Amino acid sequence: MPVVELFTSEGCSSCPPADRWLSGLSGEMRSSPLSVLAYHVDYWDYIGWRDRFADPAHGRRHQRHVAASGGRIRYTPQVFVDGREYTAWRNGTRPATNLKPQLSLEATLTSLAPDRVIKLGLAGGGQASHPASLTVALTENSLSSEVAAGENAGRRLAHDFVVRDIADQALASADFRTEVALRLPPDAQPQLTSVVVIVRDRQLRTLQSMVMPLCDG
Repeated sequence: MPVVELFTSEGCSSCPPADRWLSGLSGEMRSSPLSVLAYHVDYWDYIGWRDRFADPAHGRRHQRHVAASGGRIRYTPQVFVDGREYTAWRNGTRPATNLKPQLSLEATLTSLAPDRVIKLGLAGGGQASHPASLTVALTENSLSSEVAAGENAGRRLAHDFVVRDIADQALASADFRTEVALRLPPDAQPQLTSVVVIVRDRQLRTLQSMVMPLCDG
């Protein structure tokens, strides 16, 4: 399924409309499935509000996305669909869901330990000629923050699909078996969390992706 990625920040006054657009994608997930991720970046924290969901690694990932799509400047909010910048979100357009899978993908939750470490068994197979990377993320829905400073001071911001942990592995072949471990943050709720699995080529184009709930609750 197609992959939609938003780079956003609670310290950016332009970001709430993009956050709302992203949340709105959940309404049609059953008929038109998507893999959706919201990366909160930390490079606006200096303005006066520290985004509690931000991670410096998300900013580096943002720069890689910009470079892979042929751009030069990263900004927020910025949306990518299957590795390419997507500006049609501004007029409410939902991404197309006609991506043709390039390989098969299976994921099995092997354990959810008391220390909140999640282990996943992953396997892929197919004829894709240039698989480059495997990305596995935990995303959480129904989050919110009361912002007390910065550009969004006084606002209550709601978020969905927030990346809480993420791991990448290089792939040498479309046929692979591997295991990935992620950690659910102490404040994250398992029943609101999903696992997103993505296989991409060297230009960050999606070869295959899938989403599975962390638990059935």
